[in-house]
Amino acid sequence: MFPHVCIKGGLAKRPKQPVFCILTALTLLMVPLSKADVQPPPPPPAPPAGYCGTIYGELNADLQAFNQVLTVPPTWTPVPGGPTIYAANLLVANGNAGPSISGRNFLAAIMPQLYEEKAMGAQAILVQIGFPLLYAPFQGGATQLQPYLTFYQGVAQAVHALGMKLIVENDILLANDVQSGWPNLTAYFSTLSWDTYVQARATMAATLAETMQPDYLVLAEEPDTEAAQAGQPNLNNATFAAQMVSAEITAVRTSTFPNIKLGAGFGAWPQFGGSTTLTQFATAYGALPLDYIDTHVYPINTVSSGSLISLSLTIASLAAASGKPIAMSEAWLWKMEDLEWHNLSADQYRARNPFSFWAPLDIYFQQTMQNLATYTNMLYVAEDGPDYLFTYQTFGGTAANGGLANCTCTTSYCDNYDILVSENHLTNAANNVAEYSTTGFSFYNAMVTTPDTTAPSTPTGLTGTAAFALTNLTWTASTDDVGVAGYNVYRCSPATLGGSCTGVQVGTTSVPSYTDQNLTSNTPYNYQVQAFDLANNTSQPSQTLSLITYRTSADAPTSLTATAVSPKEIDLSWTPPSNITGLTQYFLYSGTSANNLQQFATTPSSKTTFNNAPLAAGTAYYYAVVAREGGLNSPMSPLAIATTLPLPNPPSNVTATPVSSTSITLTWQETQASGGLPVARYQIWEGTVPGSLTNITLVNKTSYTGRNLNPGTTYYFEIVAVDTSSDVSIPSVQVSAATWPLPLAPTNLQAATPAATQIALSWQWSQGGGLPLGHYYVYCGASPASLVKVGTATNSSFT
Repeated sequence: MFPHVCIKGGLAKRPKQPVFCILTALTLLMVPLSKADVQPPPPPPAPPAGYCGTIYGELNADLQAFNQVLTVPPTWTPVPGGPTIYAANLLVANGNAGPSISGRNFLAAIMPQLYEEKAMGAQAILVQIGFPLLYAPFQGGATQLQPYLTFYQGVAQAVHALGMKLIVENDILLANDVQSGWPNLTAYFSTLSWDTYVQARATMAATLAETMQPDYLVLAEEPDTEAAQAGQPNLNNATFAAQMVSAEITAVRTSTFPNIKLGAGFGAWPQFGGSTTLTQFATAYGALPLDYIDTHVYPINTVSSGSLISLSLTIASLAAASGKPIAMSEAWLWKMEDLEWHNLSADQYRARNPFSFWAPLDIYFQQTMQNLATYTNMLYVAEDGPDYLFTYQTFGGTAANGGLANCTCTTSYCDNYDILVSENHLTNAANNVAEYSTTGFSFYNAMVTTPDTTAPSTPTGLTGTAAFALTNLTWTASTDDVGVAGYNVYRCSPATLGGSCTGVQVGTTSVPSYTDQNLTSNTPYNYQVQAFDLANNTSQPSQTLSLITYRTSADAPTSLTATAVSPKEIDLSWTPPSNITGLTQYFLYSGTSANNLQQFATTPSSKTTFNNAPLAAGTAYYYAVVAREGGLNSPMSPLAIATTLPLPNPPSNVTATPVSSTSITLTWQETQASGGLPVARYQIWEGTVPGSLTNITLVNKTSYTGRNLNPGTTYYFEIVAVDTSSDVSIPSVQVSAATWPLPLAPTNLQAATPAATQIALSWQWSQGGGLPLGHYYVYCGASPASLVKVGTATNSSFT
């Protein structure tokens, strides 16, 4: 991290030493390199004349002056924290990387850097995991949080499995910075009140303890930076900052792992964010039940207020006054003039770091921090610049691109973001093939003071798989008294399978796996691997692994047949290719023209049949099958052709005959389609409006009587044939018929009384368009509302 708040102001400059004298002094700090398996980097160039040299000279003088201070015993007694543990920063696992760290393969991506830092002699690994990365509400809940917990649990297990201590720094995720990888972080911080913020920080601290079980846990660092990034101005006050740390201490001590060593601290620079001084912060933190006080060192310049790097001694003395040892979880040399202190952003300072001419100065700073650790009996020291242990970039600043004016620019770009992102890519590449910078070798020689003459163990379990033009190798990782820097991969071909391999080196890798590419197909290859460390000790070669690459192309499937089984379906079957090694799937092609086939389906290699539907009836289709083997496609199989069956013919000779005032009888004849499926049933379509018919029923014979119809109404009918595969014909010719009307009502009804107890009725009736008259019903009653049926008449009279 870094001090974030910028304050403009003039600062006094001290005289500068000549650049020639600086370079002469630093030449003595270079470590002679004579590595074979780990190639020595070229010596770094001198700093460019002018502005960069001015910065170089000022910083070198600051380091020289501070090292002179360290030759005088302190006036206070450091609290023992040593022997000091020297840690490396696992930058690839830094929480600021963003959501990508939850990816399934991200844990494997950090291993090259972890192995390389172990090989340099690092005794511990520091991982920065800023708030609120592992706080469930920030991620959206426990389910969304789990992938991040799984990743960091894996990181902790990997570190401990290599026999190293684990230091976790629970600082703050960066919201306004080139390194920020989390979107909308500022908006989230704005939703947290101070009380909620304190509770959330405590919750995450306990989560870190339980998830990673670190040896050392830094609960908070750089309160001024955290105040600026999180929008919590209370952190600029030592009382409030201590309140937050106290809540974190309580949360960890009541967690499942209460005995973790806990620290907290602040940067070794004046606390410009508020009214609280560095002394007040140290006093407030010293009163807490912490195991140690942590600090960061970035600016080392001599400014108007004094030597910034000397503030680290102020913090150490204040920590000792509270009975606590001191530790350093971050330290790197910011490249700036004295007058630039708090006049540039942290991104501008960091964008100067990647250039190779700084290497001697970085080595000197590295050695100075080791001297400081010895002087103060530090608990641990973790450098913050792991990139520069492995690689630097070439400076390309000119007057034309402005690089000489601010000491930035490569030969390709000047943007701070591009410079820093490129450094990440270059570091990853260097980690993969065990490349180190002069700064990395300096760290190694400081860590491994006794000559290392022990070779790594012989790699075991070498296995692999072949494809057409590559092989993938894996093996069990070797062990070493310091750490395995990498593996040499040897190949010889052609060779007898299983025979001895006196081949040539084809690659170097820092992890126990390797992909050998650009090979010849259908060729045997033998492999051995050999482990090496940074002292150039090499293991015995592993046992030989023999592999044969696949052929260049796959064989095509054979015996493709296409069989039409209905008007809408064609069934396919085929025989697998003669050589099924590496066969994974089949691609199916079809079209209505032999010259225009398109892929329409994919099947697994275990399936050699396919039912193609739905299709158009009575249509010819062409088919071919392609086999997929080892990532390559075979030629198409010979074509097969089939024509879907025709749809059933519509019924013929359809007639509609009314049989009553409420029923109509339909009859028709079946017309079998040539080559089609048998007709199984018929759909009856009915309606009272032509062209607007409804499917009312299915029948399995060639006649149908519609009942419960309306009298005197014209009905329209169509018949549709349905075959045994449920395919339907076009409708038959539409026919119509009208139900008979109801009989006409009698007229001229007359009533007479031939006797006291009789009434004689007579009437007239005219034959209508319906059925012939059958009989009459006679109704009688004392009132119109009480008529009841009293008899039946067969003619037009009734008594």
